[in-house]
Formats: sequence, C-alpha cells, structure tokens
Amino acid sequence: MKSTIAVILSFIVNASMNPTFANEHSDILSSQVSGSGQDMLLIPGLTSDSRVWQDTAHKLSKNYRVHQLSIAGFGDQPHYRPLRQQFTQPVMAAITNYLTDHTSGNAVIVGHSLGGFLGYQLAVADKPAISCVVAVDGVPFFSALVTRNPALTAEQAKPQAQQLLAAYQQMSAATMAAQTAQGVSRHTALTQGQELIVDMAKSSDPKTAGRAIYELMTTDLRPQLTQLEIPVLQMAATGAFPKEQRAAAMTHYQKQVSGSNLITLVEFDQARHFIMWDQPQSFIQQTTDFIEERCHAQ
Repeated sequence: MKSTIAVILSFIVNASMNPTFANEHSDILSSQVSGSGQDMLLIPGLTSDSRVWQDTAHKLSKNYRVHQLSIAGFGDQPHYRPLRQQFTQPVMAAITNYLTDHTSGNAVIVGHSLGGFLGYQLAVADKPAISCVVAVDGVPFFSALVTRNPALTAEQAKPQAQQLLAAYQQMSAATMAAQTAQGVSRHTALTQGQELIVDMAKSSDPKTAGRAIYELMTTDLRPQLTQLEIPVLQMAATGAFPKEQRAAAMTHYQKQVSGSNLITLVEFDQARHFIMWDQPQSFIQQTTDFIEERCHAQ
C-alpha cells in the first residue's frame, strides 16, 4: 500500500497580455488573453498556474486568441476556500461560464495533466461549447494509468485517495514543495522547468491540491467516452520510461482511450510529463495540425 501511494505522490506533485477577467467566477479562475483568431483555452495541471503555458501561448497567439487560465490555490493564485471541499464541479462551472462569457462558443481546449482530465469532462458534457480537446498527458482515469491496472475501478481507488486527501489536509506548502522536488526530474528534463514546478508547489494550497487529487483519483471517465461528439488529441509522454518499457506504457494509454474512435493517441517519446516543454516544436506542430484537420464548428 505505502509503495503504491509513494508512486502516486511522485507522479502527481512532480507537474502582450490583457488584464485578468472579472466576473462571478473570478474567485476560481483568472485569465490572461493574447492574440486573435479562434479561441483556445490553456488549462494547467495540479499546483501549476498559467506560467507553464508562457512559451506555448507566445507561439500560438500568432494564429489563435489564447486564454491562459489559472485555478485558485495553484501556483501564484490565492486559494478559494470552497475548493478545499469540492473541486471539480465548481471549477467546471467556472470554465463553462468563462467559455460563455469570453469566447465565441467554438473554442479549443488544451489541458495539461489535471487540465487534460478537465478537458475530457468538458468534452463528454452535453453540447459543450468547444470544438475539440488536446489532452497533454492527462487521461480519463488517472488511477488506472499510474497503477498500470486498467481493471481498477474508481471505488477500488478510494482507500488510497482518502489516505492522500488526509495527508494533504495536514501538509504544509513547504512539505509539498519538498515532495515535489524529490520527483521533479520525472516531469521535465529542463532545469528551469524543474525550478518553476517546485516554486509553484511552494506557493500552492495543499488542501486544494489534496481535494483535486482525491477527485482525480476517484473519477473514471472511460465509460463516458462513448458520448464523445468532438475529437480529442491524447498526447502520451513516454520519455521518462526506459526505451524497453515505452511500448508497454503506450498500451496503458491506449486502454485509457479505447472507448471512442474520436480520440487520436500520439506518443512523445522524448518528452516527460510536461510535453510542451520537452518537445515544444513537435507539441506545437501536432496541436496545430490536429486543430486544422479535426477541429471544426459544431
């Protein structure tokens, strides 16, 4: 049990602008907007803020209207106490309202890790106001992937998720940053990126992170993939695995997305978890090609 929890902890915690928007959901989301064209929302992962997308946004804003989102309690964003008790539903509501208020209703969602999971949730929702999703090493059921057990159920994942939730309720930001630093090399090969990951963890709210982890670990979206009506590009990072293990890793990614023929799976074998940092040129090319070929008005 302890060894499995250690693996999960290592995987999880080692991940020209317009003014921030203001509306009733500004306690949960903040946004920086740049460029013009089709709307694109960039959603960061656990304990990350919009800084993880800075270089990506600079490149993509030449052809898209890019919205760099940040979520309360992650990175440099002040925490919002209700997210310590319930995370996914209010964050989803905030993103949905943001889409209504600040986009044309035909946006592209690009989400990293937890952000990719949120992208899947938007994609399986009824009549989503989005045209497609790019999931950057975020999957429909995190627990099955990290344990390499595709038969795992959400109910079976609950005991370990509850232990992690309890641990994060007592954790300090300094402890969370120290745990992040121990496994940060699995997330990116870039020294500057590793430093940013630890810095964002140091300023994040552990209680918000713990609640997000619990819901991520105990939500299995795989059965809902049959409801997909928009295309999804699933990016898989295998660069942290030895070469002889990458084929097996891809098998587990394939099992995550086998429920829909609208999902395209692409391997990034030179990238760790932060694909957009480790293989930036390929990331941009794959993203823009997918949008041009598959993302159209619904």
